[in-house]
Amino acid sequence: MTRSEVRPRWRWADLGIAAVLVVLAVVGAARWLDTTARPVIVLQTAGPFVAIGLLGLLVATAVLRRWWMLLPVTVAVVVAATIALPGWFAHTSPGAPRELTVMTINLYFGRADPDQVAEAVRAHSVDVLVATELTPEAELALDASGLDEWFIERAGEARPDSSDGTMVYSRFPITEVTGTDPVDAYTPSVQPEVIVDVSGTPVRVKAVHVTAPTHEGEQWRAGLRALATWRDRQGEQATVLVGDFNASQGHPAFRSLVEEGLEDAHRVAGLGWVRAWPFGGRRVPPYVQLDHLLTRGLSVIEAGQVAIHGTDHAIIWGAYSLPSR
Repeated sequence: MTRSEVRPRWRWADLGIAAVLVVLAVVGAARWLDTTARPVIVLQTAGPFVAIGLLGLLVATAVLRRWWMLLPVTVAVVVAATIALPGWFAHTSPGAPRELTVMTINLYFGRADPDQVAEAVRAHSVDVLVATELTPEAELALDASGLDEWFIERAGEARPDSSDGTMVYSRFPITEVTGTDPVDAYTPSVQPEVIVDVSGTPVRVKAVHVTAPTHEGEQWRAGLRALATWRDRQGEQATVLVGDFNASQGHPAFRSLVEEGLEDAHRVAGLGWVRAWPFGGRRVPPYVQLDHLLTRGLSVIEAGQVAIHGTDHAIIWGAYSLPSR
């Protein structure tokens, strides 16, 4: 093969590498667009795939020896790494006493297996459970599975034939302080708010169920912004925001909520790419985390997830140490 015949082939290789790089860069850049456009909101959950794609492109570029294309690809990989790598390094306090364990589960219109929920609660010695999409039938099933004996108090409401019911269960005494807070105006779901008396230390727990962005984009973003305003009103009190945020680290409104003084348990635990949705036979495998445990004034000891039957959301849990008294 002559040199003149080889050159067009390499030009096509360079064009192919450049095209893939542009596509990945555009998808990756979507994470900085604060928008309610549905296609962009979906693309913003694809960050891990962008990072994997860029790594694959870097290897392919090196194997093909397209050295002049290696520089822009390497720059893109470095940018992706600065975003992704912090979530893989733990900043927990494993030596601190485990004083509070919080768990959340989206029951998927009450269809989640109640016995598996109860088993997860007992296995992790859960002190506070937030159950979203709770129906009256699901509440009865959870009680029959033993949660009525495990937890001593509850606050919230089960709602029939809808995804709007939410309940906070607690092993500690609680005082419900749910009111007409503006934070609850942007979602039809119940979002109970309680003060949990953890062995004499008050911890404010706010259950969260934000509207899905693919249904009501403006309401979804307004709900996340309202949670940020709620966060700012709490001062330095030990605080937990827990539930289904219908948002991930790829969404600017969610990052804005977390980055101003809150900690996401799974990022603090260094769990990296948490794939907690969608389960349950969906067309795509789980690839994103929509349920979160956000705290202030508590030290994360460990965190994790549990997949169960009947729901497309994995259980999310975190264990904490209380602030020094």
